[in-house]
Amino acid sequence: MPREMSDGRRRICFVLPSLNGGGAERAAVQILNGLDAERWDRSLFLFAREGPYLDEVDASIPIHDAGTSSRSGRWRALRRHVAAERPDLVMAFLSYFTVLSAVRAGNVGTRVAFNQQTPMSAFLTDADYHWRRTWHKAVFSSVTRIGYAAADLIIATSKGVADDLTRAFAVDPAQIRVLANPVDLDRVRKAITEPVDESALPAGDGPLIVAAGRLAEAKNYPLLIDAVATVRERMPVRLAILGEGEIEPVIRQHIERRGLSNAVSLLGFHANPWKFIARADVFALTSRYEGFGNVLIEAMACGVPVVATASPGTRDIITNGVDGLLADAHTPAAVADALIRVLGDSAYLRQLRAGARVSAEKFGLEKAVARYDAVLREALA
Repeated sequence: MPREMSDGRRRICFVLPSLNGGGAERAAVQILNGLDAERWDRSLFLFAREGPYLDEVDASIPIHDAGTSSRSGRWRALRRHVAAERPDLVMAFLSYFTVLSAVRAGNVGTRVAFNQQTPMSAFLTDADYHWRRTWHKAVFSSVTRIGYAAADLIIATSKGVADDLTRAFAVDPAQIRVLANPVDLDRVRKAITEPVDESALPAGDGPLIVAAGRLAEAKNYPLLIDAVATVRERMPVRLAILGEGEIEPVIRQHIERRGLSNAVSLLGFHANPWKFIARADVFALTSRYEGFGNVLIEAMACGVPVVATASPGTRDIITNGVDGLLADAHTPAAVADALIRVLGDSAYLRQLRAGARVSAEKFGLEKAVARYDAVLREALA
């Protein structure tokens, strides 16, 4: 069984493939940093010690890594780590079944939690993960049912993610707790005071739309670019996209094909994206699916109204007409209509800005981590 800490703290270990820049990785670091060190003995295990969020891990939290690129080697390294350190709880962010099997093989009574950031059904349709054969999906679906049933706790980032697990994969609702990702609102508000290189933004003085996220198929940037082309028939809007990823050449080609090279800029990855977001008239997110959408809350904290395509995560964040607008149809026309509705009425824009700031408060770091603390303690009771 896990060892009792002499000071009464419980041992908790977060496990991730790496700390490369995604929403799950940022959320994991913020949650782990935020847990009270007087109540939790915290540690982090990475399959690969890499990623931009490494420097953000609290200095008091030890970081362990597998020390190998071999999949089987990483599994064995995690098993040895669990057997030696005997944590009370391991929480997996991604690589769920590898973590589950390695922890169980450690055979020290450690409980396992999955942190589910995306709707699994949508993940199985994601071109980024190359589900080339139908039987791949069938096998993965079967493994998902078995693996999730064996977990001690599943944390879903939104009600939609939880509903997808119960509906599509027969996960017992009693296993699931819905907990929103935390957002460090104070950090965002401080970061927006940094100066911006205006020359990096698209030229002109028309309304500025900003988007941010990995340049990947799931984020559906072509939809946003097509919507911007439609809006520009009415007003001279500009678009700045923050992020990097494997389909950047495809996105650049799409921008050129739509004749928007002077109106759309790809800004790449920025450690401080918020200073750009804060200068936007509206923030846009046109993902095919989102399990949560941290960046929407970050935009709201900047006082920027949001326009997003409807999906499990965005529905839990945006209150239509209060802090932004949801486009139920994932089409250029629907997104363009929402953007025009926000940008074409200055009074409405001011109203949404105020609503955005208020809505962001619900997702503040302290409140979110307190909810995590309560659920994790419940899991160990």
